[in-house]
Amino acid sequence: MVKKYIKKIILLLITFVFLYFVFVNLDIKELIEIMKDFKIQYLFILMFTFSCGMFCRAMCFRLLMSKSAKLPPFETTSLCLTSSALNIVLPARAGDIFRAFFVGQKYNISKLKVFGAVMLERIFDTLSIFCFLSLGVFFYHRNEIAMRICAIAAVIIFMGFMFVIYVHKFNKTDQICNFILKKSEKLSFYEQIKKVVSFINTSCNSFFNGFEAISSVPKTLQVILASLSIWFFECVNFYVTILGFGYDIHWSVTLFLIGFIALACMIPSTSIFIGPYQVAIIAAFAIYDVSKETALAISIVEQAGIVIISAVVAVIFLLKNNISFKELKEDLKKQAAG
Repeated sequence: MVKKYIKKIILLLITFVFLYFVFVNLDIKELIEIMKDFKIQYLFILMFTFSCGMFCRAMCFRLLMSKSAKLPPFETTSLCLTSSALNIVLPARAGDIFRAFFVGQKYNISKLKVFGAVMLERIFDTLSIFCFLSLGVFFYHRNEIAMRICAIAAVIIFMGFMFVIYVHKFNKTDQICNFILKKSEKLSFYEQIKKVVSFINTSCNSFFNGFEAISSVPKTLQVILASLSIWFFECVNFYVTILGFGYDIHWSVTLFLIGFIALACMIPSTSIFIGPYQVAIIAAFAIYDVSKETALAISIVEQAGIVIISAVVAVIFLLKNNISFKELKEDLKKQAAG
């Protein structure tokens, strides 16, 4: 119980630190005036383009799961929107856990296998984000330090991806577990070790089975294309919001935005990523000498559009599938703890 409160206090402190950087030297009156200039019709366009991005995410997830189950496009899109909403309002990316839990239970597939597919999707997300961020560096912020950082990051990401392929293709979990069991046969608590090793072996194999899509080159290329489409629409979301304020800012700003925001969302904070999200957008726009007030106004509207459409679809999806939010929250906490 004490640990729970300490964790909440730490998250609040992190949020307040980032909010300090958001509001320090901020002209509230100017922010309000900028917000008034936003054309509301662009909010509906934003919600549409965000939904298009989620449809691409659903297609990516369907490709990753295609060998295990044929997921309906509409249901999968609704599931991804619900997962997005839960990732916003609940900690520890609980939406990803929910997606694995829901698909595993409904289609009678190992939940760890589905979670493995979700994690593989996140790996492709990282590759796509890096590609877009590198384009931003190449087209606009082309300096020696930035180019070197991109080159080093490219090598690290490529090696990481090769490692994932190697782990999936040459999975040696069985051999490692058998080796441990042989070496511990004479120990008095061998039976306990056997149970633990057996659990680890089964869990690891189930998880790595979720990587099955990368065993096919055409399937891998399709997943890469779907992932790039997801992040293309993320760029479009920001550009639509910028146009809604009537600003003529070069489109390449969106390439930096998604990179900065992806990093910001990895920082622990309270619900809706308040604090890190805004600081990331302000920092990205600063490269283009855009004022803090303008950047914050754009972040508020862009985030509002995402939250609205995700929340509406999530409520409908949870009600349609008779899922109680309170029970869901408790179940997700148990799943995350387990």
